[in-house]
Amino acid sequence: MKTLLLKFSSLIIVSLLAIVFFVATSSFNYITQDQNYVKWSSPDETANYFFSKRFAETKELAIFDPAAIVGDNMVMPRSLRSDFGWLKPVSFLGIVLTYGTIASWLGVVVIPFLTPFFAALGIIIFYLLIRRLFSSRVALLSAFLLASFPVYIYYSVRSLFHNVLFIVLLLIGFYLIVLALGDRKEKIKQKFISFSIKLPTWLSWVLAFLAGLFTGLAVITRTSELLWLLPSFIIIWLFYARRLGVGKLVLFLAGLIIACLPVLYWNKVLYNAFLHGGYNEMNRSLDEISSASGELVKLTWRGQLESYRVYLEKIGQQIFYFGFNARQSMAMFKHYVVDMFPWLLYLGLGGWFILLGQNIRHFQKKYLVYTLVGVILGAILVFYYGSWLFNDNPDPNRFTIGNSYTRYWLPIYLMLMPLAALAIIQVSRAVCFIGSQAKNRIKLLLASGLQAVVVLIIMASSLIFVLYGSEEGLAYLYYNNKLEKISVEKVLSLTEPESIIITRYYDKFFFPERRVIMGTIPDQELLTAVGKLSQYYPIYYYNFHLNEADVVYLNNRKLPEYNLEMEIIKKINSNFGLYQLHYHPYGQD
Repeated sequence: MKTLLLKFSSLIIVSLLAIVFFVATSSFNYITQDQNYVKWSSPDETANYFFSKRFAETKELAIFDPAAIVGDNMVMPRSLRSDFGWLKPVSFLGIVLTYGTIASWLGVVVIPFLTPFFAALGIIIFYLLIRRLFSSRVALLSAFLLASFPVYIYYSVRSLFHNVLFIVLLLIGFYLIVLALGDRKEKIKQKFISFSIKLPTWLSWVLAFLAGLFTGLAVITRTSELLWLLPSFIIIWLFYARRLGVGKLVLFLAGLIIACLPVLYWNKVLYNAFLHGGYNEMNRSLDEISSASGELVKLTWRGQLESYRVYLEKIGQQIFYFGFNARQSMAMFKHYVVDMFPWLLYLGLGGWFILLGQNIRHFQKKYLVYTLVGVILGAILVFYYGSWLFNDNPDPNRFTIGNSYTRYWLPIYLMLMPLAALAIIQVSRAVCFIGSQAKNRIKLLLASGLQAVVVLIIMASSLIFVLYGSEEGLAYLYYNNKLEKISVEKVLSLTEPESIIITRYYDKFFFPERRVIMGTIPDQELLTAVGKLSQYYPIYYYNFHLNEADVVYLNNRKLPEYNLEMEIIKKINSNFGLYQLHYHPYGQD
């Protein structure tokens, strides 16, 4: 028994760490939400929760709203689309189908806590994977670095984003691939016994199938990540084709396809094509890439290789449909990696040089594959997402944890963690062994103590950063959510259930209890739609408080053209006011 406890002591520690992580990250939603008030700080989260809940309760992923037809398809919040009155999800469907299915078994009350659960599981899987690739010590330190990493915590708390679920499903897929590959000869050593074990062939085949299944679930959760996933898997296949074999490859692909089938079905139902999703830009890009790829095949068949350049450029333009900006990519990398997490970058680079030196002395193929995959995925993620310009923070000059780059670059952060852990271990051992006359056992204990101190310092600084490091820290997010709850409940109490609220940013709080239109007054397209809607629905406007002169100006100069008249209902807080727009033919009494 004692031997078993010693053997699995690290796994036990990591499991306890995962439990603490789950409780801590779940508590945020537990104390800021209740059964009658489940709100999110992002329109993406709001949409994912709404459709996950709807799928759990009705097995449907669209809802018809006649007001959307009357209002020229403008009656909808962000992250939804309106097709002839049918409100549909815009984002990738994987998280909706996964969480909706689980919630249909356990109840919708579990939805806010599913990402913290999967994130906690991800810590254990990360430990097991890194232990196979590096060592138990590196894996243990990596697990602690991951459990305290600000981005991982932040997007586990903000639990209806896709990114953490994607990462965890992918980690499971990679771990099962490693298990399916197997070791040529794996030895388990105890005090007086040494024996070898080898996975049965049928079990390795099952693991290959499950690896494909979980990888497929990751793909449907963040389909755009195929841009770097495909080359990464090709590299793994090139180096391990012999050990994986054709049979395991077929089973892997079978599992992947099976996982993708529900999304293909719902894509056809919702968007009229198996490979189309809610993003119209991405649909157009896929069509263009498909067309250009077909032309490349024809040119190859005809031997007209000199015409490749035009079609390759066309494919490249569609992949980088937001443009390619190398300078901006490097600037964003500096802000969100170099400046935000310097300890991770520099320790990771130090660990890579140590790994390189070890591999020169004693070559191991897995470290070469790890390096190649890391370099390729890092380059693709930096230049693909770095070329986009995100302004999630209202202040575009602020580089905070809530900006999208941090969650898009989670794979880069995770690839650096084992290298950072390796650097901590090797440097601490070098410091404790050089010049010391103590016995080796004492030196190892001193090195372990030094490692623990370094990791605890990193963990403490990381937790302070995620809580208070910026205006988007969790402590401030908690405070803001409590204030927003007061305002939202006031607005809901002053408006009818069938009403429509025009707002700029509060759609994520008012929907689905109220219909919403995104925008501000005056806007010609918006007012045209509102002029029609006001004949059938109560219409409200919620935005920055207007003084009396502004209301008079709108009623005299802007609104009569649309048969509308505005009156103030109530000043909700120091900044915002609620107004009602009445149908008033010709703007006259």
